[in-house]
Amino acid sequence: MFNPFNRLDYSPEHLRHGLKTGLAAVLAYAVVHAFRLEYGFWGVLSAVIVMQVNVADSLRMCWYRLTGTVMGAAIGILTLLALPGPGWPMALGLFLSVGFCAYMTRYNPRFMMAAITVVIIVVAGSEEEHRILFGLHRILEIGIGVGSAFLVTVLIWPRRAGSTLREQLRTQFAEAARCHEILVEAFLSKQTTVDPSLLANLCAASRQARELLTKALRHERLVSSEDLDTLSRRVTALENCVEQMRTMLRVLNDVDEGEGYDIIMAAQVRNLAQAAGDVMVAIGEGRKVVLNDLKKAVESFEARLEELRAAGVTKRFNLHKLLQVFSFLHAMESMAKGLLKTSGVRS
Repeated sequence: MFNPFNRLDYSPEHLRHGLKTGLAAVLAYAVVHAFRLEYGFWGVLSAVIVMQVNVADSLRMCWYRLTGTVMGAAIGILTLLALPGPGWPMALGLFLSVGFCAYMTRYNPRFMMAAITVVIIVVAGSEEEHRILFGLHRILEIGIGVGSAFLVTVLIWPRRAGSTLREQLRTQFAEAARCHEILVEAFLSKQTTVDPSLLANLCAASRQARELLTKALRHERLVSSEDLDTLSRRVTALENCVEQMRTMLRVLNDVDEGEGYDIIMAAQVRNLAQAAGDVMVAIGEGRKVVLNDLKKAVESFEARLEELRAAGVTKRFNLHKLLQVFSFLHAMESMAKGLLKTSGVRS
């Protein structure tokens, strides 16, 4: 049975969101009440609609609601002027204007907000004498609600998408290092297969990280002092790691008949994997990354590989195994070099 007071059900983040939404509603109510606006409840409702858990989503909703309201008010006023009077003219105007907004959502989601405003103005304003003034008042009321939500979301317990992303990257890079170790050990154990779903959660997390970063860049840059450029480099580093590990997983599970091979340069492979894993964990934790070990590991890896190729050791591989081994090693090296390019910066 659900118990809202159970410790396991307690979420500080959503508790703060609830308190902030309540504050935004009260602030909007106080303003519309002070101006004695007839339909002031639309301002309160707008404040509740646009409030989201993090700042980026709230700002996006504020912008959509405000611009959608202006667009809807214009469409609604034109509808009232073109088809005045209640009854069938209002029904026809409502059908045409709302249908137009609903269709236009295929191009821009703010037309959904415009449709809501159209309904308010056309239905409630069809019997009003001063229809343009009526529409402008609705913009004012909804603008008050949006403004109230904006002030609360930015000034009170701001939960920024960038901060959320920074916390998530710690876990995601730690998981990336763990998966990388599993792949390398499977490769060194005579190229054994690995669970195909090994990277499923990490791939989803990487996509989510990019989405959060996009929100932060689009909506928070002007109201936040966070170093979003550094966060962007960290997300790029994660995406590169995931992409290279997907290649490693794919070639590892491309099974050939017969037993796999012992890898002569296993020491260099493990050394590179360990150095890359350390860098991934450091990036995730936001620490200054020391790249010396990774640079040396890459150099040792390349030197040993070139030495073995020159000695003709790779002739023992059949064509399929040759492609598998070199594809895996190339992905490892590419991941390490990608980390070198995007590391070494404090968050």
